[in-house]
Amino acid sequence: MEFLTLESLCSEIIDCPHSTPKWLDEGIPVVRNYNLVDGHIDTSNLSYVDESTYLDRIKRAKPEEGDIIISREAPMGVVGIVPKGFKCCLGQRLVLLKVDRLKCDPQYLLYALLSNIVQVQIHRIDLTGSIVSNLNIPDMKKLLIPMVNENMDKVGGYLQSIDSKISNNNAIAQQLEAMAKTIYDYWFLQFEFPNEEGKPYRSSGGRMIWNEELQQEIPEGWTSTRLKDIIVENPKSKIKVSDVKNDGEIPFFTSGADILSTNESIVSGLNCYLNTGGNADVKYYYGEASYSTDTWCITAENETKYILPFVLNKIKPSMDKVFFQGTGLRHLQKNLLREYQFCFPDSNVVKEFSKLASDIFKKQHYLLEENKKLESLKQFLLPLLMNGQVTINEK
Repeated sequence: MEFLTLESLCSEIIDCPHSTPKWLDEGIPVVRNYNLVDGHIDTSNLSYVDESTYLDRIKRAKPEEGDIIISREAPMGVVGIVPKGFKCCLGQRLVLLKVDRLKCDPQYLLYALLSNIVQVQIHRIDLTGSIVSNLNIPDMKKLLIPMVNENMDKVGGYLQSIDSKISNNNAIAQQLEAMAKTIYDYWFLQFEFPNEEGKPYRSSGGRMIWNEELQQEIPEGWTSTRLKDIIVENPKSKIKVSDVKNDGEIPFFTSGADILSTNESIVSGLNCYLNTGGNADVKYYYGEASYSTDTWCITAENETKYILPFVLNKIKPSMDKVFFQGTGLRHLQKNLLREYQFCFPDSNVVKEFSKLASDIFKKQHYLLEENKKLESLKQFLLPLLMNGQVTINEK
């Protein structure tokens, strides 16, 4: 196996503009450091600029399909590849690599940069003496890229096919979640659950009864209930976030935005995880999981557990104002939340909704478990493909 410098494999290596543009809520996407995730560009939280700012930021080079974007700092060495038809410009602390396709396949170079062989080189470079690690352009150009002798495009293509399957699974899981939320809204908020004839209840003349406690009409047979009447509180965790090494297969929920990983579970099945300090948030997960001391983990009995995540999701937008109190760092007032009152369906609707929701949660869980196996396979094969221990046949 031979090594070539990154500079020799690129027709151009272009630093980004060193200025902060005026951000807009819509317009032309700007790729920033946090948009580079596992070799692709995460488009779920993009920033935007107008056309004139875009034209100014692409004066040095225009990002095109197959170009690779790599970060110089915060953190350094994360990469992503520009997909087909994606018009964008770069934020600060990023570098655009124009791959010489006569010398190297862009997908192959992407995975080479992700490999431990190159990442170790990147993280040994910090010659600036600053607190923030910085990958400067001259050192970046000298990075040694492992080169396989044959089927370079097939190596990149094979690894990309694994990533594509992972992305497809994630997309399906998100669609399933959106479907479940739509069904919940239709049945439980608009009261258009199927009647005995399979028609939407309310719009088909279903009887509505005024409920004094909720100050609204609800379907006949439905009741007003409080959260405390349906929830089951799981044991308080003794595990601090600082004690978690983030190196396991089981999700570890915290009162922060990040979900860590561990090797020991506390609960299984469908559970909800609520922040108790800082910012209000609700997460839910089907499967084995663990959680921190500052996370309130709750579920519900039998079929009712499949309704709970959606009830909490509807509260979430107002949770910060209504249920978090205190000076300085505010905390979730559990007693207030336990008293939250909402409309609860009759047993038939609970049963029918639980069948749909449980099926969706199980399908999501299967997809996420498959993704774990695919990611593990990719991480296993990546170094072997890069150092030539494993090859891909022509067939």
